[in-house]
Amino acid sequence: MELPYRGSGKVYCADKEYQCDLYYNEKEGGIILKINVKNKNRIGSFLEVPLELPYLCGQLDSGFKFTLLDLRRINTEDMISYSTTVFTFDASYILCGIGEKGQTEQTFYKAHYTLSDIIEWGEESAYCIGENYEVKSKKEDVKKQIYSSEKFTINYLVYGSFLPCIDRELLTEKIELKQHGVIEIIFEDEQTLLQFNKIFEKLKRLLEISTRRRINVEAVSVCSHELFDNYGERNIERNITVYGEDIKEHEMKISSRKRRWKWINLGELIKQNSFENYFSKHDKLAPIIELFLEPFYVEKSSETRVFLNLVQALETYHSRFVTNDIDEFKQRVDNLLSSFGETRADEYKTYLLAHSSRFITLESRLADLLIAEWKIHFDTGDINYKDFPSIIAHSRNYYIHYDEGIKEKYRVLSQEELQTYNTVLIEILEYYILLELGFVETNGEIKKKITERWGNVSQSLEISKISKTQHGSQS
Repeated sequence: MELPYRGSGKVYCADKEYQCDLYYNEKEGGIILKINVKNKNRIGSFLEVPLELPYLCGQLDSGFKFTLLDLRRINTEDMISYSTTVFTFDASYILCGIGEKGQTEQTFYKAHYTLSDIIEWGEESAYCIGENYEVKSKKEDVKKQIYSSEKFTINYLVYGSFLPCIDRELLTEKIELKQHGVIEIIFEDEQTLLQFNKIFEKLKRLLEISTRRRINVEAVSVCSHELFDNYGERNIERNITVYGEDIKEHEMKISSRKRRWKWINLGELIKQNSFENYFSKHDKLAPIIELFLEPFYVEKSSETRVFLNLVQALETYHSRFVTNDIDEFKQRVDNLLSSFGETRADEYKTYLLAHSSRFITLESRLADLLIAEWKIHFDTGDINYKDFPSIIAHSRNYYIHYDEGIKEKYRVLSQEELQTYNTVLIEILEYYILLELGFVETNGEIKKKITERWGNVSQSLEISKISKTQHGSQS
């Protein structure tokens, strides 16, 4: 990443002023600060400035004020011939336009996160079609409240560029309109930027589940009741621009219509009260969702890695949301089978308990999740329903330990098969995540939604077999 030089100036650290050079890339997010310290001796003190700083204010010679957040020293260089030590820091964020000597870390009451390719997910536009089929700007701002608590509120906004308003603006070969979906977070009491980011990161994971992709943040701005510009008798709230890590301009390409069709849109999440459910359960759901989303963040993840993550996520879900107590689990099995005849009940009891005596085995957890209290039927492709938990459990053990004895004794999924059956595991996991988000399996609605998003496994296998047969006959 190229980091353009932005100028030299001074920074304020522990009641001292130091000369500095500032570098940052507003489009890619990288920030570097070099602090130049003149030494009395030829070699300076390694601890003249701290190794880490939560924030640092400064001003360039041009008059540009700035505040850097979350600084980490990455290099120290003694320039002996100049009797100068250069301390190089990497910073997570830069707040543009603020940074006074002696200033404490700035707090804010509102933050805006502008997202890429999110308008269709939000199902709102800044424009509308008039009676004569002309494009018009909406009279009122587009704003939807999606979550509110005692401490903060989250809204979804849409901002659009202005329509041409004078004849001269029409005299061009190309007239473009752009609109952006924005997540707005408002705190009752002012907070630091990092506190806003913690809330946004939680929300972003839910959006990534909904859209089946990594969410890109194009721009961030913040506002404080203390920061405003004077225009005569009027005080106008000042928007503070933020650059930094994970803020990247136009990183994502526009999603295809085919991909968007598989999204769970904002309206659906609001209808199911998903935001309330998500934030109330976030701490329990967090490790499960991180395992679910990792393939979106790690490019070209191997099918083995995805498989191990999904199995771990299912095991964690069952432990956290069903039970991790063997006695409770045995009672749960008895309750599930209470309406069955004796022969059938014994058969399913053996299937569900699957070697669980002193603790709940992975096979038992998978069997319980697969049965799903008989509310939904998962497509397990060419694998028999009752064999599926055992095959997945033994495959997990094999790919962790690479013990060939497991492969000799039990069926283990091949690398080629993992791609297919990872989809089955994703569908099972997503079903339970959607339940926690408030979705209800009524008339097969969740089943239909999951199949739309991830496809029909048996159908895919059948198409693959036909293709291989035809290809084989031609060759």
